[in-house]
Amino acid sequence: MHHQEIRKSIDDVTQAIDDLNKSFEKRLKDLRESGDLEGLNEWTKACQAMRDSGNIYITWARHYYGQAAESSGAEDEEGFLNEGAVWDDPASG
Repeated sequence: MHHQEIRKSIDDVTQAIDDLNKSFEKRLKDLRESGDLEGLNEWTKACQAMRDSGNIYITWARHYYGQAAESSGAEDEEGFLNEGAVWDDPASG
């Protein structure tokens, strides 16, 4: 697979994970609005776990891509997924 294909694949996975996280955040917002504190606490943990694991996955993918890119002169971009509202204090939302 060429570097451009790898980079595109990483971008596609990054977007998919970001879309999933946004969907989780919508559910989190619904729980906040409904006042379901137990559900809110559990869902906040789920959102944080998904965000963290997504960032780990993408970070490693970019790391290995960067190693391959160094050997061929291709450039690597760094950065994490947008952390968004998941990290907000659930009680303040």
